[in-house]
Amino acid sequence: MKYLVILVFALQLFLGSCKKYPEGPKLSVVPKKERIEGKWIAESVKYNSTDSFSAYKNYIWEFTRNYSVILQVETSKKTGVWSTQTSDKEFVISYDDNSEQQFLILKMTLKEFWLRDKKSQLEFHLKPQ
Repeated sequence: MKYLVILVFALQLFLGSCKKYPEGPKLSVVPKKERIEGKWIAESVKYNSTDSFSAYKNYIWEFTRNYSVILQVETSKKTGVWSTQTSDKEFVISYDDNSEQQFLILKMTLKEFWLRDKKSQLEFHLKPQ
């Protein structure tokens, strides 16, 4: 019984330390690059508790495996590169027009990618298109 309690405690400690992002997941066997790759659309966008979705409902972000990004808003496109090289919890998009967006990663799964813009504090809950 004593060993079972120690094992359960050690497992909880291990799983708790594997959680990189505030909203989870606790553990993922899919590499970060593969979880980010794909086309994403906003499911919700909020500033604190204020809904800002209507301003972003036509945005499509496409992140490729070779770190390029295409932001499409209706008929216009903006290209650049994405990275997480500064930190596992930071996501940076550097656009070709020399603008940059820095985000804090809140959640990253194959079906959910949650980001908080460090400057505007907008929180994006993205889902695959």
